[in-house]
Amino acid sequence: MSTDTPFRDITVAPPADGRAVPRRPDRTAPHRPASNEHSLLAAHGGLLLVEHLGTVAYRPTWELQDELAHQRRARRIGDRLLLLEHFPVYTIGRGGNEANMLAGPERLRAIGAELIRIDRGGDITFHGPGQIVAYPIVELRDPLDLRRYVRILEAAIIDSAAAFGVDAERLAGLPGIWVEGRRKLAAIGVRVKRGVTTHGLALNVNTDLRWFDEMIPCGIPNKGVTSLAREADTPVPMHAVEDELARQLARHLGLRTSDGAAGVIGPAGGREG
Repeated sequence: MSTDTPFRDITVAPPADGRAVPRRPDRTAPHRPASNEHSLLAAHGGLLLVEHLGTVAYRPTWELQDELAHQRRARRIGDRLLLLEHFPVYTIGRGGNEANMLAGPERLRAIGAELIRIDRGGDITFHGPGQIVAYPIVELRDPLDLRRYVRILEAAIIDSAAAFGVDAERLAGLPGIWVEGRRKLAAIGVRVKRGVTTHGLALNVNTDLRWFDEMIPCGIPNKGVTSLAREADTPVPMHAVEDELARQLARHLGLRTSDGAAGVIGPAGGREG
């Protein structure tokens, strides 16, 4: 009987110098965009299905993300990107400080907004008209490189802003994307559960920046907030920014974009007429 076999004899202990595969990557490694040779994602078909949902309420969209993430883990759907605007809402992530919400309940009712504590990382942020929110529902490879995933979101925002003449950057130690190190252009807050991402980023395009006066954005005092329209000194077409952001996210994730079918996305991730 041949002794050639790809399997190790489990009755024999592994070599003393054997090392377990690390569950997290080297945090000191430089950032690299995803590619066929160095993928960030697992079990994907090379496509990012882009869903343009229009203006939607926050809670149903949160529930939709969870349902799509469940289907992604079961490999019933591929990688998705939800692009949308929200009705006015302030959200606070895990561990966020509610003291950063300056407006009380009566003020929130007066301005037509609500406050919701949610399950993403990060502190407090605002979502509302004129702001593009992107929720990638993608499966990350094991070991999970969350730091690299966030870097990819940052790079996609920076490249999207550059396409509209706005020079943006990341700041060490501060979340989000900034202009001139003083004005926040975009917020990032993500969650990864059993390898699949939810939540994502919010990019101020034509946002009424007075909404941010009601809070301390991301819990960072003494910093301003801005938008593409403010920096460009002219309104910016929302659909053009959506298309560019989808293209940049797909490029940095190593995917190609594909548009979803027409209709309203249903609770099971399918389409309703």
